[in-house]
Amino acid sequence: MWRTLVTTLTTLAGVAFALPAAADRPPHAAPAQPPLIPAHEGGWGAESSPLMRPGQAVRYWTPGKQAKANAADLPASLPSPAAAQRRSVPTTKRLTPGGDTNGYARVRRPYTDTDRSRITGRLFFVNAGGRGDSCSASVVRSAAELLIITAAHCVYSIPAGATSGRWHSSFAFVPAYDGRAAGERQREPYGRWGGRRAWKPDGYTGTTGGDWNSIYDVALIEVGNKNRTLQDAVGAFTPVRSQGGRHTIATAGYPGVLGRKPYDGKDQLWCLAKTQPARSIAAAPSKLETNNCHLSKGHSGGPWVLEGTNDLIGVLSAGAEDGEADGFSVANTLTTDSYGAIVTKADPRGVYDALSVNLVGRARPVRPGRTATVTATVAMRGLMAAAQVPVTLTAPAGAGFSAIRGATCERGDRKATCVIGTVRPGRPVRISARVRVARDAKAWLPISAHVTSTPLDPTQRDNTSVFSLATRR
Repeated sequence: MWRTLVTTLTTLAGVAFALPAAADRPPHAAPAQPPLIPAHEGGWGAESSPLMRPGQAVRYWTPGKQAKANAADLPASLPSPAAAQRRSVPTTKRLTPGGDTNGYARVRRPYTDTDRSRITGRLFFVNAGGRGDSCSASVVRSAAELLIITAAHCVYSIPAGATSGRWHSSFAFVPAYDGRAAGERQREPYGRWGGRRAWKPDGYTGTTGGDWNSIYDVALIEVGNKNRTLQDAVGAFTPVRSQGGRHTIATAGYPGVLGRKPYDGKDQLWCLAKTQPARSIAAAPSKLETNNCHLSKGHSGGPWVLEGTNDLIGVLSAGAEDGEADGFSVANTLTTDSYGAIVTKADPRGVYDALSVNLVGRARPVRPGRTATVTATVAMRGLMAAAQVPVTLTAPAGAGFSAIRGATCERGDRKATCVIGTVRPGRPVRISARVRVARDAKAWLPISAHVTSTPLDPTQRDNTSVFSLATRR
């Protein structure tokens, strides 16, 4: 059985703790509200939560409440003999150095030492049913420098007995959270950041088992400001617009299963994996899947980062339940329809997917029958990177392409269709093409280059560039 997984906060006895009455009740507690059905905001198809008070959430999630954050086991999805073995990822599929039977290893302490462990944190909240839950989340680059990214099922759900969805509340993000530290400063080295507002794609409804198969299971939360921004305090991952594919990724977060140290939400764990397009979930072309890492409760919303970079390629969404013989994890990629829908609302001042191309060549005329080189420089401006970027080179009659370097290309005589693996902000990619000039070529040969962007691109006029190659008669 496949699930989206959220860690439910329980007492040490395994019973969900009751919310405190009166002043200690969390702000916007769900039981005190009617169902919140957000209005469609139009445009990109995003919905936002009611405004919240970050300071109240910060005060609510005291170290004492965090200490009770032990996760309850999931309902068994297989007969107990198989589940009892707790064997999820076969040895031959474990890539993480020192990885356990689930493919995970502890992140080396202190978590403040590396970008990945510092940017990743634990997200506490009160769910739509009024109980305390937690997920994983990470800081993502934005103009406001106050956004974290997680799974949509971590911000919105349909409580038991209800027919419509409600927003979660009292969000508190703790970057580099260390639940085993002796003091509060070590446990929360960068403090507690309360949520102000959450966004999800309107395509995420919370139905059909929590939309475990939804490509829209991604969300953003804006946190409150302090004397500096969250991004300034810990850094941020660069979001990568992608439709999936094969990558080597590292994922980190806070899996939590009651009584299973280090799977009790107090340790940051990580897993190394190779991805492939999701096969376990039907009709999900923009999902990534790996069988190198098993999914455990509380890791939902955790980042999938291209190994060796700070590039965020996906957000952990679903997977096999604990104890199943062949564990796997599934992440949603950051598509225009999902991430694009919410980031334009959450960060309206941000510039995303601003691709451009500039084609240049030799100034001196080329003799007919000879060749010349033109170079297309593809650049990304703003806060987002893009994977699998299509670039098309076109030559007129009297010219053709004899060789192309710098990208994976299918070359015809007068047209080349290329794909660049990743274009990152501030790191342009160059494609060089050798142009063959025919003996009967005209005096001027317009060579064109076009890079394909998305509606997120605010300036699509620079997506095409033309260079006129002069010939000598």
